Amino acid sequence: MKKLVALLLAACMTLVLFAGCNSTEGENTDPNTASTSNIDVALGAHITTLDHGINTETQNEYVLTHLYSGMFRKDAQGNVQKELCKDYTVSEDGLTYTFTLIDDAVWSDGTPITAHDFEYAMLRALSYGVDNAYSIKEILSYLKGSKEYNQKAIEAGNDFDCTVEDHSYVGIEATDDKTLVIELEAPCTFLPSLMCNRAWVALPQDTPQHDSLWSLEPGNPTSGPYVVSEINSTEKAVLTKSETYFNKDAITMDSITFWCMPDQDAQAMNFESGDIDVALSVTSSAADKYTGTDTLQVIQDGTSYFIVMNSGETGPEYLKDVRVRRALALAIDKQAISDVLGSEYYQVLNGYIPHGAAGINGEFRDEADADGYTLTYDPEMAKQLLAEAGYDESNPLKTVYKYSNNSIHGDVATMLQSFWAAVGIDVSFDSVESSVYYDQVDQGDFELCRYGDSVGSHFSRLLTLWTTGGQVVPAISDPVYDEMAENAIQLADPTEFLQALHEMEDYLVEENVYLIPLFEYLTPYLVADGIQGITLNGVWPFFGYCTIAAE
Repeated sequence: MKKLVALLLAACMTLVLFAGCNSTEGENTDPNTASTSNIDVALGAHITTLDHGINTETQNEYVLTHLYSGMFRKDAQGNVQKELCKDYTVSEDGLTYTFTLIDDAVWSDGTPITAHDFEYAMLRALSYGVDNAYSIKEILSYLKGSKEYNQKAIEAGNDFDCTVEDHSYVGIEATDDKTLVIELEAPCTFLPSLMCNRAWVALPQDTPQHDSLWSLEPGNPTSGPYVVSEINSTEKAVLTKSETYFNKDAITMDSITFWCMPDQDAQAMNFESGDIDVALSVTSSAADKYTGTDTLQVIQDGTSYFIVMNSGETGPEYLKDVRVRRALALAIDKQAISDVLGSEYYQVLNGYIPHGAAGINGEFRDEADADGYTLTYDPEMAKQLLAEAGYDESNPLKTVYKYSNNSIHGDVATMLQSFWAAVGIDVSFDSVESSVYYDQVDQGDFELCRYGDSVGSHFSRLLTLWTTGGQVVPAISDPVYDEMAENAIQLADPTEFLQALHEMEDYLVEENVYLIPLFEYLTPYLVADGIQGITLNGVWPFFGYCTIAAE
């Protein structure tokens, strides 16, 4: 396959040209054997952080899944598998988990991975500051004493040192190098699922506590199959195989180069020219060219795409009126959006939780949809509600829709503008770089904005995210919803817990219309001929087991 040795980015990002050459260094020249050199993978945005204790973005996760190992890892079916965990026990009351680490796990610099590294990573995450509120929500929801510890850290700011601060009241303790004990506030039968990623994953104990800039530098010790040997966050990250990884013999790909390529058309062109091997973000029309071939791969990644309306303190007064929020929802023809984007990959979603989440007796989404949905396309009702709220032709509602200027988001924004204009709403845009988009949203700097989120470790996280304490600057702040979430996590009975989640979704989406679900993703991506062995870590493609057939 070709190696990318030069990247020329045009200002409009509509064309990316590469100079390539065949990679043969270190390869077996026997044409009947596979190459295990480099694979070039295009991301759909710039890399913003490789600190899993703070990451919230998909493009970063594509890279991170190759760099770090957790206690557990998910397989392609979403089943939890042990990784650095050798074994674990659970107390009779379901509140205490005791984990034992495998014997031969070391960091990429050869230092043993210990239970103390897990303890440090979790305490660091809890004391990082408000910027990682999203990433630690699951820990705050269940870990004993975590809320108090986190609040103390936030009040102290950067002076807070988790290596010396008393954490005896926090339910995390490394009793020795191989044993980690976690105590919960309430039973959580899916704790191993939560521990597959983000702030539950170990970090070296000398990792800086209150910043993440270190993560965008090469050479940081990692616990997974790869290390970062070269990185420019707006251009590329080169990952090379770690020689200390506990399962290194299973890793067949020597290196992986992740190219930052926000323009989907550029990805398609460079894929067709053979200059990239995998295009992770392409339009549905580009994907359709390969329908019925092995080139086109599809991930049902359990991701919902929705609109958040800022009814919080930083939001406009008009969004505090549920009639306006309901009108905005009723004015949208979701099926038309799906059809334009490609209904095979962007499927209408009427509820917030996408498919891929287990419910009481089947799919959570199917159970919820069986009860019906009251916010179907009805522009006349939208006009009526706007009139009741005091808006008409002489006094039109004016709003600003915020989106990131990569991928499909501009197309979605244009369609939303037309639907809202049809009911008398004057819509302007606030389009920002993808690298800073979620930072601005987290700070409440928006009126209406697009948002995407996935089932991830457990779909309850999607619901608890919108509690007041789950947001950096709350765009949704409802004491009733907060109480519903707090009561739900206290439920030990799985059926009662899932029923409580159904009620939370109804309250969030239909009763109060804080969010407007639009569609869920089936993510298409393109894989060059001859590449074999791509697997999934949960929903994230993993390229470490790949081989490239000789051309």
